[in-house]
Amino acid sequence: MRFHARRLLVLSVLVVGFGLVLTSCTNPLLPPVKNGNTHPPVSAVPAANGNPFVAGQLIVGFKDNVDDQQEDSVVNQHGDQTVEKLGGINARLVKISGNRSVAQAIQEYKGEAAAAYAEPNFIVHTDAIPNDPSFSSLWGLRNTGQDIGCGAACFGNSVGTAGADISATLAWDISTGSRVNVVAVVDTGIDYNHPDLAANVWSAPTSFTVIIGSRTITCAAGTHGFNAITNTCDPLDDNDHGSHVSGTIGAVGNNGVGVVGVNWTASIMGSKFLDANGSGTTANAINAIEFTIQAKAAFSSTAGANVRVLSNSWGGGGFSQALLDEISKANTNNMLFVAAAGNASSNNDTTPNYPSNYNAPNVVAVAATDNRDALASFSNFGATTVHLGGPGVDVLSTTRNNTYSYFSGTSMATPHVSGAAALILSKCSLDTAGLKSNILNNVDPIASLSGLTVTGGRLNVNKAIRACSAPPTPDFALSASPSSQTVAPGASTSYTVTVTPSGGFTGTVSFSASGLPSGASASFNPTSVTTSGSTTMTVTTSTTTPTGTFSLTITGTSGSLIHTTSVTLVVASPTADFSLSATPSSQTVRRNTTASYTVTVTPSGGFTGTVTFSVSGLPSGASASFNPTSVTTSGSTTMTVTTSNPRGTFLLTITGTSGSLQRTTTVTLVVTK
Repeated sequence: MRFHARRLLVLSVLVVGFGLVLTSCTNPLLPPVKNGNTHPPVSAVPAANGNPFVAGQLIVGFKDNVDDQQEDSVVNQHGDQTVEKLGGINARLVKISGNRSVAQAIQEYKGEAAAAYAEPNFIVHTDAIPNDPSFSSLWGLRNTGQDIGCGAACFGNSVGTAGADISATLAWDISTGSRVNVVAVVDTGIDYNHPDLAANVWSAPTSFTVIIGSRTITCAAGTHGFNAITNTCDPLDDNDHGSHVSGTIGAVGNNGVGVVGVNWTASIMGSKFLDANGSGTTANAINAIEFTIQAKAAFSSTAGANVRVLSNSWGGGGFSQALLDEISKANTNNMLFVAAAGNASSNNDTTPNYPSNYNAPNVVAVAATDNRDALASFSNFGATTVHLGGPGVDVLSTTRNNTYSYFSGTSMATPHVSGAAALILSKCSLDTAGLKSNILNNVDPIASLSGLTVTGGRLNVNKAIRACSAPPTPDFALSASPSSQTVAPGASTSYTVTVTPSGGFTGTVSFSASGLPSGASASFNPTSVTTSGSTTMTVTTSTTTPTGTFSLTITGTSGSLIHTTSVTLVVASPTADFSLSATPSSQTVRRNTTASYTVTVTPSGGFTGTVTFSVSGLPSGASASFNPTSVTTSGSTTMTVTTSNPRGTFLLTITGTSGSLQRTTTVTLVVTK
């Protein structure tokens, strides 16, 4: 089996093997764009709860009935100065005098009767924008509806739709990447000398040895990955495809050069198995993946090659159990396997595309979308086999020899997801299953993918990274058991109410109940629970409490947090009844002798009837008598069993009858010789 691709410069031709459609020649000198503005580092200014603010200033809001003269008086009393009145509201920007901190001044103004509030003058900023000159062409990272500049070379639309992107700039306010985790690009290699890639290419911290098949291969310190074709430690790209993929994952950000990847800072390992023509074999694909697994293991003590993501922008051939086994091995080693869905405009549910169709828990299959959030005309899809979409039409990225090119294909969508996975891992501690769920559960639903992919959405890295990096909110949950209790008027019953904390909750929860029927009351013991634990809610009814079924709402309150749970209370008039019991439970006697049992009647619900008795299950020839023959309301009778010749163990059923009521109990009779 061979994986292959042909590189074409004709817009209408789709190249299947790579998941790539090439739409322009290399462009060594890209048109410059106006640099974006970056915001000042948070560490350069004071911060309140992590939010930077202007030192020496605060905003003071005054109550509606306070006039300008009174406002002036309040500010002057503190020796401060009004910088300006703000907007059309009763608020002023105030410059603080002396050596008072913003926090001190806020507390002082909060004590003023005329003041409604006092707060810092927070610093806000635009989304983090790198100064890479061609950033404006990277519509997949930030789409403002701009003309992306590919002109006649565009495969799709030159002008896009604002917001049809992965929201990278918002995610960069959380993280711009890390070198702690490695993304392995299983492809044609990587131009590790490219000025826009070099700083983000993985380098072996020391020499190390791997065993690939029957070969022992030692890689020197400073090498950048593996070539499964030559079985050497040199993954230098001789095609462009792997370098283009790598640039989308992690072209160096904010370096004033070329483009930027999803990660400004990254660690990208090259694992080459596709040749200069874009072809490769299943065997070499397996070896390329195996190298990443062994390299990770070689540096496990130092985390020098913590490969967490495999980016696979290739496809072709039929099902291979061997390749599936290797992908599953990668899953065992905590590696996400991101794969291109393919470029045949076909349904992967009915016509499988490998490796994206392999049923392994770490596989994420990626379709391609364009800059107007449409499914790319060439992209494969699949409601059950393709997970999500990513930008894959007219994607500008790095190519060999310090050049940049626009490529199209699911090959280009795949590294957007691979890069997003690495960016998420830079901030969130997730295993492979958690990482996959985080990505898939935080897509942007778009109409073009509805019913055509598992999620019906396009990648949104901002949603994903914020979903896992946000600090937990202290909270608690309330539950109660049993879910229902039955009680007679004038009687009591109880429920256990449990507080379960989350997000570091340490508050005290107090309780109340509503929905009680007339004449009933509820009490809690203990009356409150701190952090976690249980209380017993006792519901006491009165003789006047009406019968019926009532839904009780139990409320737990801790400050502004309020949670509820519900239980059912059934108030029912008692039904006259009785129960039967017998002792001992078993008797052993010889043949032709007697055995006695005490049978007891226990009334309930005001039972006052007369109970008569009978027994079944006696051995052949045996007989039984009751003394007394009946019991009224409550009491006991003695059952005497007279045995005959048969030996063995016999289960006797004693029946008590009172009108239409019949109750039974059982005893054992053992007859020996």
